[in-house]
Amino acid sequence: MSAEHPASRLLVVEDCPITHRLLTELLTAEGHRVTVAEDVAGGLAAARQHPHDLAILDLHLPDGSGIDLAGQLPPETPFLALTIDRTPAAIQACIAAGALGYLVKPLDAETFLRQVRVALERGREQRNLRRALRDNTTVSKALGVLMGFLQLPERQAFARFAERAAARNTKAPALAEEILAAGETLGRTALEHRASARAARAARAFLEQFRAEPR
Repeated sequence: MSAEHPASRLLVVEDCPITHRLLTELLTAEGHRVTVAEDVAGGLAAARQHPHDLAILDLHLPDGSGIDLAGQLPPETPFLALTIDRTPAAIQACIAAGALGYLVKPLDAETFLRQVRVALERGREQRNLRRALRDNTTVSKALGVLMGFLQLPERQAFARFAERAAARNTKAPALAEEILAAGETLGRTALEHRASARAARAARAFLEQFRAEPR
C-alpha cells in the first residue's frame, strides 16, 4: 500500500469456507484488513462495528441475498458482487443495485485483485464527491427528487446523479438546479394543471434520463 492510499478495510461475506479463506489470503497479502462473515446477519453486524472501504458479497447466502444485504449497508460502502450465476438477470440485478463489479466463481486471482483495486478507487471517488456535496442543500434536495421520481434508494439515486454529471461534464450544483426545476414543473402540472404540456413532457423526459443504470 502506498502512503497516498493506506491499507483499506474490506468486508467479505461468503458462506464457502474455502472461498473466503482464499479471498482473505489474497487481500491480506495486498495489505488490506479483512473482515469475514458467512451470512447476511453476520455481514450486517460487521458493517455496524466498523466502516468498510469495500464489501465483497456473495449473491446466494444461507439467510438471504447479497443484493438485499447491499441495500442495508451504509450508502457510502461500495460493493462487488460474487456468484456462480452468469445469467443476464443476475448481472442486471447487480448493476441495478449499484454494484461496482460482478465476479464469477471460480475466481482468477489476478482478475479478482484488479477488480478490487478498481472498485476501491471508484469508491474513494464516490466518497470524496459525497463529502463535497454533503452540506450542499441544493444537491440534497435534487437527490430527494430523483429518489421519489425513480423510486430508488439513496445509494442508487446518488450513483445515477454522479454518472449523469460526469457524462455531461456538468458541475453537480448546476445539474441539481436542473433536477429541481424539472421537479417543480411536474409539481405545478399536477397541482394546477396550468403548466404547458410541452414543459411537462420536457421535465419528465429530463428526469427519465436518470432511470438509465450507470455503466
